[in-house]
Amino acid sequence: MILTTPNPTKPLTLPVLYVDDYGFHNSFHLFRGYFDGSATGVNLTLQGGMAFGFSAWLNGQLVGSYIGNSTVGKSSLVVPFTNATFNSNGTNILLVAQDNTGHDLRGGATDPRGVLGATLQGGASFTKWKIAGEVNGERQLIDPVRGPLSEGGLTAERLGWHLPGFDDSKWNSSSPSTGFSGAGIHFYRTVVPLNVPKGVDAAFSFILNAPASKAVRVQLFVNGYQYARFNPSVGNEVRFPVPPGVLNYAGDNTIGVSVWAQTEQGGRVDVKLEQDYVLESSWSPRFDSEYLRPGWTEERLKYA
Repeated sequence: MILTTPNPTKPLTLPVLYVDDYGFHNSFHLFRGYFDGSATGVNLTLQGGMAFGFSAWLNGQLVGSYIGNSTVGKSSLVVPFTNATFNSNGTNILLVAQDNTGHDLRGGATDPRGVLGATLQGGASFTKWKIAGEVNGERQLIDPVRGPLSEGGLTAERLGWHLPGFDDSKWNSSSPSTGFSGAGIHFYRTVVPLNVPKGVDAAFSFILNAPASKAVRVQLFVNGYQYARFNPSVGNEVRFPVPPGVLNYAGDNTIGVSVWAQTEQGGRVDVKLEQDYVLESSWSPRFDSEYLRPGWTEERLKYA
């Protein structure tokens, strides 16, 4: 891990856990802190941009979340381990998931993203940390067609579950509109066929809605492109148009949805595809656009 940073904002604790210093600059990131023995809690300070949020789990149990605020880009939270179960004779793992909403402009451009400080309370200290972000960061793009902004550090993204051609035949069948109970991050995928006739121009949008708990953070992937960040607790954007080329108007479309429930209420999200308009046109959206939608390859398996 890195112990020094060129960033003018110095960390509150070491090692440096700024995602930019490790080549990651966008979307979701995961931090795993390891320690031996027990502790009463952890003091966390994270910065992720306006409307960002984070959740923390100890040995797989949710211990706390910062839901987010549209006017706040940095937050400190003391997370108690009151109901957590410790591995008394082994290593304990604190997992922190962060939603990075991007860098500021002008004076705030150098404000780091990630964990500014993490201090255990009650005697124990962290022995090591690991960070997961988008595959290879921006050092060597694994997907030069879609670019670095389409993916983050979730297992689903790193392994390419959002890409056309991934084999999900052994997965259980479920729906984001049914959802799940408890805190966590679940991933759903399906295939939607379209057949827009020649000589017809049409436009489509995805509509997202969280009918139960608003404490969810959702990503929508269309044929591998991240085309929506839905956060109903801090924003009102629910309609996400997708253009032809990204959307295949003459065949199958792979739709992926990650649902991150930040509380034990769980996550439930309705996803609809609506037609915005349809008209006769000399231009047809059925152009040959397959090159814009490269599929899954086995190379992804090494990035778990």
